[in-house]
Amino acid sequence: MACKYRAFMRKFAFLLVVLPCGLPGQNLSVGLIGGGSLTDAVRDVTAEQIRTWSPSKDWIAGLTFEYRLRSQLSFELDAMYRELHAAEAFVEPNGTLNSVSPSPVVTWEIPILAKYRFGDGKLRPFLEGGPSFRATGNLNFNPSHHGATAGIGMETHWRKLSIAPSLRYTRWARDEYGGTSQLNQVELLLEVGHAIESHGDSLIRLVSVGGVAGWGLTTDISSATYNFTVVSQGSPPESESLTDTGVKSWLGGPSVEIHLPRHLSVEIDALSKRFSERSIAHLGNGTTLTSAVEEVISTWQFPMLAKYRFRLGRVNPFFEAGPSFRLHEDYLATHGVATGAGVEMHWHALHLAPQFRYSYWGTKTVNMYGPYAPSEAVVLVGISFGGPPGASR
Repeated sequence: MACKYRAFMRKFAFLLVVLPCGLPGQNLSVGLIGGGSLTDAVRDVTAEQIRTWSPSKDWIAGLTFEYRLRSQLSFELDAMYRELHAAEAFVEPNGTLNSVSPSPVVTWEIPILAKYRFGDGKLRPFLEGGPSFRATGNLNFNPSHHGATAGIGMETHWRKLSIAPSLRYTRWARDEYGGTSQLNQVELLLEVGHAIESHGDSLIRLVSVGGVAGWGLTTDISSATYNFTVVSQGSPPESESLTDTGVKSWLGGPSVEIHLPRHLSVEIDALSKRFSERSIAHLGNGTTLTSAVEEVISTWQFPMLAKYRFRLGRVNPFFEAGPSFRLHEDYLATHGVATGAGVEMHWHALHLAPQFRYSYWGTKTVNMYGPYAPSEAVVLVGISFGGPPGASR
């Protein structure tokens, strides 16, 4: 599973490098970002004689690109590799640790940040903030996939390079399965970027880049009820049942859109999603027991949608449709069709698009937890920058 995540992020990183080439007027810069965490990846806890802790701090490295609306304001998207270091061990009665086992989790952090600079001198302090997403590979534990980030830093220039050390704080959502990850993360980072120079209108009018995230309106797994009879010695038979049902989960990830003439475009998303379920047991004595939410699988979806916009002043309603694919996990259907509708709003080069999307993945596929739902309805919000101005989309 980790290999699939790494392969996808290599492709995504390639897009970040190739797509911006030729963007005009130094509005776009690309570069490298790296540093380290000042906080532990997991909390130091001991439960049932098992201790979990972080044996070391984590290093961080990746790509960054930034689009400037004007001198003070810009939007930045990063794709940063980070391995969350953790270890587990059995605690002996005398307090010594036995069977120490490393339990790291491979992650990619994808913050989408608005950045505001102060002053116009050689040293320019800045503030930044926005949502953050996190894709995970091997799940030795289950860190959450979304959070909010705020930061402070200082930008300076050397020749054609911008150099910006920063201190970032991220508050991650709580782990869904009682995990031990540290929700409050502080990172010390250094960005080195280079403005892209070009002439005339070019790829900036053809391509916009951003992210999309939302929440499911339908459950991931269809309900399935299993009836059985329990026979106990000296007691009459009792009828009991167990119902497995899915839950509604979030999904999100990066997005790239290629703009065509006549208000047409093609959008490609890479959306991380976890499938989860809970069980409800109805016992013969009338007692009902409900289990905690349990993750079944995690996968990536890749919708490739043709989009048509209608021009209505400052907002553009749109319709979209096309094929959708996802990684083969367990018994999941790997391809389907998706359609949706929404409204796109504009502010300078920033575009905000709330939307509804429906996907049909074909016939039901069944695993040990029950049938995966063949239909999926979600509410999404897309945030992107670049591309043609809103009035000419």
